[in-house]
Amino acid sequence: MADQKRPELADTLAEAGRKLGQAISDAMNRIRPAFDALGEMANRPEVRAVVERAEKLAQHRPCLCFCLRAHPEDRGICETFDAVITGQHNSELLGEIDIPLCAPCAAARAARDFARRSS
Repeated sequence: MADQKRPELADTLAEAGRKLGQAISDAMNRIRPAFDALGEMANRPEVRAVVERAEKLAQHRPCLCFCLRAHPEDRGICETFDAVITGQHNSELLGEIDIPLCAPCAAARAARDFARRSS
C-alpha cells in the first residue's frame, strides 16, 4: 500500500504544480497589456517631464526660518523651497535645533545678529 500512495502523491503534486503554473501564466497574460500600456504612457514626453519636475522638487528642502520672528523687517525674501544651509533656532520645547534656511533668510538672520552685536 505504501508503494501505491507515493505515485498518487507525486501525480497529485505534479498536477497541483501544473495548475498553479497555468494560473500564474494566465494571470500574467491578462495583466500584460495593462503593464505595456502603462510603460508606453510613462515614456511619453509630457509624462516624463512631469516626473522629472517632481523629482527635482523632491530634492529641494523647505526653508523653515520662521521669517516673521527671525527677520520681520525683511518680509517676502524667503525662497520657500530652496534651503541651502542649516541655521540654529532656539525652541522652548527642544532647545537649540538645526533648521534648513534659504540663502536670503540666512543672510537676513546674519545681518540681524550682526546689528544686535554691534549695538
